[in-house]
Amino acid sequence: MSAKKYQLKDLVSSLSAEANKNRDPEVKRRFYLIKAVVESKKDVKKTCEMRGTSTDSFYKWSDRLLKLQNLSALKSVSRTVKYFWNKTSKRVERRVIKIRNLQPYMGPERISFKLKKTFNMICPPSTVAAILKRAGLVTKEYRDRLTKKHLKRYRRPLPGYLQMDFKYTPFLLEGRQTYQLSVVDHHSSWRFIRSYENRKAETVLKFLNEMLANVPFWVVQIQTDNAAEFTDKYTSSRGGGPSENHEVDIWCRKKSIEHKLIPIGEKEINGKVENTHKWDDREFFSQLAINTFYDLERATRDYNEIWNDQRPTKTLGWQTPNEVVRAAYVKVLSYLKVVLPEKAWAKPEKLKQIEIGTGKIIASKTEIEKIHRMLKKPKKLSPVDRYLQYLDWESRQKIKSLLPVPVILQNFSSPLSFFKRRLG
Repeated sequence: MSAKKYQLKDLVSSLSAEANKNRDPEVKRRFYLIKAVVESKKDVKKTCEMRGTSTDSFYKWSDRLLKLQNLSALKSVSRTVKYFWNKTSKRVERRVIKIRNLQPYMGPERISFKLKKTFNMICPPSTVAAILKRAGLVTKEYRDRLTKKHLKRYRRPLPGYLQMDFKYTPFLLEGRQTYQLSVVDHHSSWRFIRSYENRKAETVLKFLNEMLANVPFWVVQIQTDNAAEFTDKYTSSRGGGPSENHEVDIWCRKKSIEHKLIPIGEKEINGKVENTHKWDDREFFSQLAINTFYDLERATRDYNEIWNDQRPTKTLGWQTPNEVVRAAYVKVLSYLKVVLPEKAWAKPEKLKQIEIGTGKIIASKTEIEKIHRMLKKPKKLSPVDRYLQYLDWESRQKIKSLLPVPVILQNFSSPLSFFKRRLG
């Protein structure tokens, strides 16, 4: 008899009474295997073959029984890995939960971007979402409430197309209702926001004058709904048509800006500014603790600066709106200097037929059509041609917004000085 059999013989006899009372089938099966091998006169291999098991199984459980000297050694142990090499550290988890608690409106992708940019921590959005789910900060009801079906989204290729709308402040201040008037650029999501105590046409004009003094690009179009403060379409005597004598229409006509009205009941067309109102509720109004209109006005201005300068988003390639505006100007300069034929720059007298500052075209129709023919895409598309095709979009408005650029650039020593004056 081997030495291991001698060691097991005394142990098996002392545990037999306890094994008879045990109700775990796995423990009993393994114990009786060991007992059969110990009491058998045959060797371990033949005994195991008769019991329909392997010698490895016998040695495994017999060694464990000798080590612990207890029937609990014959119980199955979980094979789950106790430590994962790629497990997220507690430090990162605490940081994710802290950011979410301080700014509950931020989702996994924005939290992941902030971790990398601010704290130099790399944590994918999927991992952030799992951490938030484990911490109970994201529930199925919350996700279902935020999930909505949207129309196809698109973005204008150049800045200058604005959407404007009023928003009710979601709480009363000093017992009075206040309003937020905001305008957002379709291309860059650049915004200009102010708070007012009324929503009259005079308020809109005051807002537009202040906006025009701060906007970093040429405004081509302002799109609004059919409210009385924006148009007299349903208050004039024309029977459902605007008289074009409304204060906002007159202001836009003086500034050579198109005033576009959306159809009734189709607010999705004004979806850019409507979507920003949703973020205002989550990021701005839900975090306020103010009592006076003066405090609201100051907080609105601060929030406007944060939106334009410090709020990168995924849809903008993790850039801020002001960074996107600057990138758009670089594209325009590249287009004018590289893509346009040299003849267009060799004859600047044709381009000078434009009022500097307003962008109003006073050139003849023939000259405009000739310039437009130069901008048409060729048959074979090179990388430059593909970029030209990208900019050749709504050609009339494009010419209106692009042609003042070379004219004004002629008054400066370099394009850099021009951009420093326009963009600050």
